[in-house]
Amino acid sequence: MAHALLSPSASNIWLKCPGMPKLAKDVPYQVSEAAANGTLIHSMVEAQLKDRLDGVTLEDYYLDKEEAIEDFVIKIDQGMIDCAKSYVEYVRKRQEELDGRLLIEERVSIEEISGDCWGTADAIIIGKNRLVVCDLKSGKFPVEAKDNTQLMIYGLGALSRYGNEDTTMELTIVQPRGFHPDGPVRTWDISAVDLVEWGYESLKQATDACAEEEPEYNFGDHCRFCNAKAKCPVYQDLTKIGEKYE
Repeated sequence: MAHALLSPSASNIWLKCPGMPKLAKDVPYQVSEAAANGTLIHSMVEAQLKDRLDGVTLEDYYLDKEEAIEDFVIKIDQGMIDCAKSYVEYVRKRQEELDGRLLIEERVSIEEISGDCWGTADAIIIGKNRLVVCDLKSGKFPVEAKDNTQLMIYGLGALSRYGNEDTTMELTIVQPRGFHPDGPVRTWDISAVDLVEWGYESLKQATDACAEEEPEYNFGDHCRFCNAKAKCPVYQDLTKIGEKYE
């Protein structure tokens, strides 16, 4: 599977460390067991939202089935199915409320800002003067919707194709298995004007910094999520003197 050099899902790293993308592009893409689990849940969601099961329930088709993802063999349990069902229920409910058009696993890009930044949005709902970008998180570590740069990049890509300056962007995280005081669904609205302003100022500055011949490496808590830290000279030098971000 191809991955963007400036992946929206890794934007929380490269927005802080411009050197990360070039360093990571030669590192083999490693899938964790948690990520493989999430891939299976997303495949269940896609099958149901695209009506591929033809009246068969997720339990009937998937429960106790074993699937090989990368180096893992995962047995699908009821918890995974319940996670998928919760997301599907929310997306369908929101689509009905907006009487909107639903796009599933839609590739979006922001060529006007950077040709190296593109990704696939789990779900986009096109309503009247409102675009919903709804992302499923299958893990337990809480993820915020407000100022979520992955969602904001997806939002820019969706806005460029389906919206205008009067559009309100509704950026949503659905995290059925997460522990968050606000519950499993978090939503943040931002105007098209404000989102575009962020894109052409903060985001473009960051993508330009990543494209420099010798980009800067910045050490911080984002390092713990970077799959290139083992070959990063700054990370290696600072961890030798006691700094830790594991």
